Amino acid sequence: MTIEVSASLLAADYANLAKDVALAVEAGADSFHFDVMDGHYVPNIALSPQHLIALRPYTSLPFSLHLELGNPDQVLDTFGKLDADIISFQLDRSPDPKTTIERILKRGTKVSMCVNVDVPLEQTLPFINMLDEVLMLGVNPGFGGQPMYPQMGERIQQMSRMIEKEKPGIPIAVDGGVSLKTAPMLVAAGAERLISGSAFFGAPDKAEFVRQMKALG
Repeated sequence: MTIEVSASLLAADYANLAKDVALAVEAGADSFHFDVMDGHYVPNIALSPQHLIALRPYTSLPFSLHLELGNPDQVLDTFGKLDADIISFQLDRSPDPKTTIERILKRGTKVSMCVNVDVPLEQTLPFINMLDEVLMLGVNPGFGGQPMYPQMGERIQQMSRMIEKEKPGIPIAVDGGVSLKTAPMLVAAGAERLISGSAFFGAPDKAEFVRQMKALG
């Protein structure tokens, strides 16, 4: 299994985002993760779709856009071009997930569904066969640096079994609390895309951090 390391820009230096993107590219990161927060669904305010546009000239690596918003459909209708390779929306904030998925796919973008730690995984079943990825949060959404939910291994294993029955091959991404300490458990349970913010940008040797992550595959 190939492990992808995605650098979460929520933990980057906002005054030097382009520089941090370059550092992550040099370290061997596979993609970049953008947490878009408007202060309503979560109390924090973070990146916006404009950051994707601003940073696109600095790397050709894939961008994943995570809409941590209370109105994903409205945002998708409001913004024109979104320089994202995959867009993830919160299952718990979409009144009609099927419609949200279809709106994302019509943009020519891959679609990912984000599942919080308190959401029963069975709620994803009607939609798995429409997805390109399942994004599982390891913490409560809104802030970086939180410890990982203790039962994440079991949840990922359960999600893996559900995917195997519904649409084999869909990767599982994990965001929140991902570090060199938690990564072995996540990979053993079935995660393939490891999204890391605080641990990655706080690592004294980012290239070694990425190397150890990928060696788990």
